[in-house]
Amino acid sequence: MKLYEYKTRDEYIQNQIERSREKSQYCKVFFGDVIRYKELLLADKKTDAFNDRGNRGLNPILCLGVRSGAEVDIFRAVFLGPLLKTRWVQRLAVRLDRDTEGYKKIKLAHWLGIGSGGTRDGRVVGVELAPEAERADIWIGSYDELPAGWRGRFGLIYSNSIDHSQDPEKTVAEWKRVAAPGAYALLAFTPGKKVSSHDPFGGFGLDEMKTLWNEPVVFSNAADNFVGYSEICFRLKG
Repeated sequence: MKLYEYKTRDEYIQNQIERSREKSQYCKVFFGDVIRYKELLLADKKTDAFNDRGNRGLNPILCLGVRSGAEVDIFRAVFLGPLLKTRWVQRLAVRLDRDTEGYKKIKLAHWLGIGSGGTRDGRVVGVELAPEAERADIWIGSYDELPAGWRGRFGLIYSNSIDHSQDPEKTVAEWKRVAAPGAYALLAFTPGKKVSSHDPFGGFGLDEMKTLWNEPVVFSNAADNFVGYSEICFRLKG
């Protein structure tokens, strides 16, 4: 694993805000992948962190590094929406979700997410550094400095942005802090990615992620994602 060295924390924050603004409408989360995640997690049946009954009263979902918020809407529609429990609607979602433009994904998620709840119910929460992304279900701030009141709150944590971490050990510790006992941590990433000022954490793969997290693995794969990401999911001991 390799890290890009910033001179100051402020330099890191400003760099990441600028990068997020540049790619604000770029989303690499696809309905087909999130549908697959739900099936794999529900098949695990080894935690009560969340279930398939709309997640009411249970631990919510946290998405980290969400830019426009499209992935928040996709996770809400897939995990909490009644329409996407049926196979033909799932196939329709996969067929229609074919690009990386965030606004198109948000529109599709709203259309397919009827009955999944709203941005103010707290069942799916996003975190984003760029201030203009703020909305009722997106908290603005660094994903390695989350609110103190979030301790033990979330049943599923998802991110495809761990390569943006300035300090991966600190980031992982923070994500574990806000996870409920038995929660899932699901990561998607480009293996072996070169480090840069935009992507300060790189040079890692599935084995390095296993060492970094040191938690039981639910599933992992190399390049099974719609955009060729590797994926790994941990069940956190709490």
